Amino acid sequence: MLILYHDTRSYASQKVQVYLSEKGIQWKSHIFDLLKQEHILDETYKSLNPRGTVPTLKDGDVIVCNSTEIMEYVSQKYLPQSDVFFNSDLSKTVHDFCKADELLHDPHIRILSYSNLWMAEKKTDEERNRLLALAVKHPDKSRGEFLEKAAMGQFTPAEIKGAHTAVKNALSDMEEKLASSQSDFIFGQEYTMADAVCTVRLFRFGRLNVKIELLKDQYPRTADFYERVRRRPSFCELKI
Repeated sequence: MLILYHDTRSYASQKVQVYLSEKGIQWKSHIFDLLKQEHILDETYKSLNPRGTVPTLKDGDVIVCNSTEIMEYVSQKYLPQSDVFFNSDLSKTVHDFCKADELLHDPHIRILSYSNLWMAEKKTDEERNRLLALAVKHPDKSRGEFLEKAAMGQFTPAEIKGAHTAVKNALSDMEEKLASSQSDFIFGQEYTMADAVCTVRLFRFGRLNVKIELLKDQYPRTADFYERVRRRPSFCELKI
């Protein structure tokens, strides 16, 4: 049985959750609370993922620690009839899109998520000090520095503006790709990892107050895409 170590609020984890559900892959859930930084306090988990990030997939003795690589691993091992992997050009296109989304998430979506969601409420000195202490312990130095900056509310206006610009660029890019695909999906004629990525991306944009009215007015194909994928069992069955 596949074991997925994740947090239901984690953007990277959600992409994998949606994809596994969409493809009918059975898996066992091991949940961490990222706001309590359980993933960096669990010594056993450090042996699986030294960076202390989520998600991580365990398949017997095989450990995979990145959302794109997890989806590709599952696709290649458990979905051998997938059209994507019989078409090297499409496979590369999907891979590159998913890797680009990782760069959109970190730092841009992470900045907006922490500033607008996870750290939006005023923290007590005790809570802030707890987060700062955990930031120092984080096995990934850059992640620890990010957590410290978020806890102290030190994102600059330029960083916030850059994140909003990146969101708008991502929406424009999706609109163009959907116009070119001539199907219900981002690429090709089947649901790929890219569609799971876009499903979660749009869900997170909604939580960051990107209104559906804005999508319909400025990005109609993207709005239609989101309405379709939100009705798919892979999205409806998940608690995200």
